[in-house]
Amino acid sequence: MKRYFNDQKYLKFKKDFLFLFETVRSSVGELDIKLRDNYFNLYYRGNSLAKITFKDDEYQISIHRKFLREGKGEGLIFDNDPRLCGLKKASGDYCVFSIDKALLRPFFQTKYLKKIYGNIRSVNYSEELTFEQMVITDNLNREELFIIDRQVTETALKGRRMDLLALKQISKGENKYSFLLIEIKTGRNPELKKDAGSQLSGYLKHINSHFNEWKSSYERNYEQIKGVNIFDNPKFQKINIVNDTKGLILVFGYSGIAKQQLVELSKSYPGLAYNQITSEL
Repeated sequence: MKRYFNDQKYLKFKKDFLFLFETVRSSVGELDIKLRDNYFNLYYRGNSLAKITFKDDEYQISIHRKFLREGKGEGLIFDNDPRLCGLKKASGDYCVFSIDKALLRPFFQTKYLKKIYGNIRSVNYSEELTFEQMVITDNLNREELFIIDRQVTETALKGRRMDLLALKQISKGENKYSFLLIEIKTGRNPELKKDAGSQLSGYLKHINSHFNEWKSSYERNYEQIKGVNIFDNPKFQKINIVNDTKGLILVFGYSGIAKQQLVELSKSYPGLAYNQITSEL
């Protein structure tokens, strides 16, 4: 588990992407940066807009081709920009750009970002991903709860991904936090009846068996992302993560189906915590 930059790359990250941090901050949660193992993902409404990797004196920026469409034809964003059009190569469903730091601001300028946003909004969406994004934006700048990561995986999880990883404050005014693992399910998801319990229990067991590694990784992750000033709260520059990991299943929509499934879930996992969100007026 590693979700941070080495010192050299972190200094480059802070300097070269200062303009992007300002864009993320002003988006009020629509845009999000998540640190990985010496690279980072830029998210828009829960979708990974771009993967940005450090490569010698350049950056490799990987974007799904469907997010780069220019209108309804075969053309792509950047095709008519002489600074950028020759910098991409195809890699499966993705376009990978090799970008010098001097071209980062033109590449991520508002004109192009708005086109990518539009393409992301036009593709098929996941209800659970949409709700995941709502949870993140509705919990910005809280001292007592901070969502530090999303779509969390590592080699040992064999492709499985935890929806949200949050930090929950132990005592008001102190920088001690514990992990809160949050799984998102719609009320009609057939996994909710039983599989969700097994899934969450397995993830909690994994975190607890590797707690020191996760603690070290996310304490450094928090310190680095706090250092680029894209959020105000929590106010602490550093945090201490203590071993009291909890799990929560957030259930939304389709309340009638959900209630039936949650009865079955509670029978199989009587101690499992869940919170059902409804739209009841």
